[in-house]
Amino acid sequence: MAVERRTYNMRLELENQFLAPYAAKNSSKALTTRKVTEASDPMRLDFQRDRDRIIHSRAFRRLMHKTQVFIANKGDHFRNRLTHTLEVSQIARSISSALGLNEHLTEAIALGHDLGHTPFGHISERVLHEICTGQNKLGNREITSCGGFKHNYQSVHIIDNLEQVSSDRLGMNLTLAVREGILKHTGPKIKIFKYDEANKKSTPEKQVVNYSKLDLTGIDINKPSFTLEGQVVAISDEIAQVTHDLEDGLRAKIIKLSDIEKTKLIRMINDNFTNYGGNFTFQDLKLRHVVIVRNTLIRSMIGYLIDNVVQTTISNLEVNFPDEKYPEKFDNLEQSIVSFNTAIHEAVNEFQDLLTNIVISSEEVSITDSKAEFLIEQLFSTYYKHPQQLPTYILEKYYTKKGETLQRKNIDKYKLYEDPEFIRLICDHIAGMTDQYASRQYNKLYSPEFN
Repeated sequence: MAVERRTYNMRLELENQFLAPYAAKNSSKALTTRKVTEASDPMRLDFQRDRDRIIHSRAFRRLMHKTQVFIANKGDHFRNRLTHTLEVSQIARSISSALGLNEHLTEAIALGHDLGHTPFGHISERVLHEICTGQNKLGNREITSCGGFKHNYQSVHIIDNLEQVSSDRLGMNLTLAVREGILKHTGPKIKIFKYDEANKKSTPEKQVVNYSKLDLTGIDINKPSFTLEGQVVAISDEIAQVTHDLEDGLRAKIIKLSDIEKTKLIRMINDNFTNYGGNFTFQDLKLRHVVIVRNTLIRSMIGYLIDNVVQTTISNLEVNFPDEKYPEKFDNLEQSIVSFNTAIHEAVNEFQDLLTNIVISSEEVSITDSKAEFLIEQLFSTYYKHPQQLPTYILEKYYTKKGETLQRKNIDKYKLYEDPEFIRLICDHIAGMTDQYASRQYNKLYSPEFN
């Protein structure tokens, strides 16, 4: 065959020819619609362009310096938010490849799913949510609610309103399928804990967040992603978390093999260890070097869970679409097609609860979480009470939206603390910080420099 350059239309045809009939296609106008219409790219299909824009964004680069579970000074081999993202992408692409799905769409969603994550891990997400819903007072002052905070909403907020890939407009202008998949990679609600005075205990309470400036037209947040690729990323995020939290916990010597030996998930994997981990059993791991233990066990878990997702998804497709007539968008389903079977789902939930109890709630992680909570609250309090201490470029964003020119000497007269948009501005600024930058800003604001 003669060597030739593959045009945009040729690549669309190849997609239709080689992808599964239930895969998302770049030829679908319903999936590739953008807020601002753009001409097609001669080199790349739409989902590829989205992936590239995400990779080249500042928000993506900052993930390298954001905590996953253990802070950066713990060691070089612990996950950060970027390595977590790359692992989710690898797992998701493996599942998508096995199912004949669109790997470019899968990869774009996976790489963008955590763009909105805060510094210092999930604790900062909870703190910002409590401040931005008025639950957490800063001093004696009630905070005007701006609708709360959740990292998946924040990811789309970054994509739509904060990052810039064009000189004439804000936002990355990604396709609907990518934005929707990113938003739905986790549940629509955030869990917070309220102290019940009568029963003397904290009880979980779920609240829906509201980003007033976020256009979610065409997205039903209460349903699974309307592409199977989006559903793949959501379950890949679960697989990545449950496996790398275990590996990092073992590396940190917070969790031991004896803690997990009798769990349902490990027993299931142990029964199939030859297929997924080598020619020895879980019992043999106790006699081997810790690096071999981690590498063998984690590889086995990932392979086992991926295989279960692929087999279960195929069964779900056969049950739900016996006539093999698949919709362009899977937007009428109450449950995900891409899933574990019931037994594995229960086993993974049990295992995640164990990890939360031993690793996520450990003394070490709890201490760093407490420090992070204090730091985030102090930063927010300073910027809220003394907006002159915000960087000029941040304040200019606010005044530009108001159609006014920034004059620092007159900031106080505007009563910024009463404006939800100003609260959101502070939230965006802090959420975008890396661990190091947040720490530097705290030291800059609070550490005396008299030498």
